[in-house]
Amino acid sequence: MEHQPFKTWILDDESLSDEEKVRLNDHLAECPECAQLSENLNAALQAIRVAPEVAAPVGFTHRWSASLAARKREEEKQQARSLAIALSSSALVIAVGALLIFVPELSLISMTAGLITTVVNVLSATQTALSFVTTFFKSINLSTTILLFTILGGWLLLASFTLGLSVWKLAIKKVENK
Repeated sequence: MEHQPFKTWILDDESLSDEEKVRLNDHLAECPECAQLSENLNAALQAIRVAPEVAAPVGFTHRWSASLAARKREEEKQQARSLAIALSSSALVIAVGALLIFVPELSLISMTAGLITTVVNVLSATQTALSFVTTFFKSINLSTTILLFTILGGWLLLASFTLGLSVWKLAIKKVENK
């Protein structure tokens, strides 16, 4: 049995023509599923009508308005990020396309080969540096290694302290200027 126009008529709050009312009443007499839907809807609407109104908690409107403003700002930030990513991606595609069109000696294959060559060279240099460091630490004795790490740790501690002090001084000056 086809229920669609009748379910729509039951659930929508539209005025029906006389012919539609007759068709709906005939269908409700024949279809227990739609009759149950109509009864449930009427019962729910009646429960809503007779339910007592409850006052909103104190400050609800203010909190809701404040959170709405915050949600709108966050949504605007998200839209701005999405727009920036889309525009950046488009600019990159246009730039690569322009390079491929206006610089005939460049091709997508040569650009890819250059990128792969660069990655391989970086990985090779990293491997060489790691090999040097491991060989260096294997060749020196334990006390020298401890001394080097102590000196390095001291310098890092001093640099961290200096950075923290600088940030603290800037924060104090900013508070004093207000």
